[in-house]
Amino acid sequence: MFNTLLVPLDGSPQSVHVIDLASRVAAPGTATVHLLCVVDPSYALPPGCESGVAPDGLIYPPANAQTSFAQSVLATAAAQLANRNLTVEQHFCAGNPSDVVIEQARLLTAEVIVMGHHHLSRLRRWANPSTCGKVIEQSPCAVLIETREKA
Repeated sequence: MFNTLLVPLDGSPQSVHVIDLASRVAAPGTATVHLLCVVDPSYALPPGCESGVAPDGLIYPPANAQTSFAQSVLATAAAQLANRNLTVEQHFCAGNPSDVVIEQARLLTAEVIVMGHHHLSRLRRWANPSTCGKVIEQSPCAVLIETREKA
């Protein structure tokens, strides 16, 4: 059982399974589950812009939509973990997903990263390398992968 878990989520249907796996390997009563959602920096509102209006006074609908989606993913995951005798913290970051996951694992001194893996064709892997693969290669801790795509 693990006490400090980092759980990066992308909002796909697989996220439900990732959260379930994390809850099964977390130590009840002592574990802290750090939920993480990462968005592209181009689509992230700066801190303090919860209203959707940026400091320059302009409204950026795509950034507002991405930020709202990420917050919804985190809230849904936290609700799924409610009543499981675990401490849950939510983290929202902008950047390259694999880089952010690795950085957060170091900052939080995570014992394990619990994440999903999407099966990609060779062409898609070549064009867009696997986040999961990079995390496995560079992680400072154990990585537990959920491969179930849907219920």
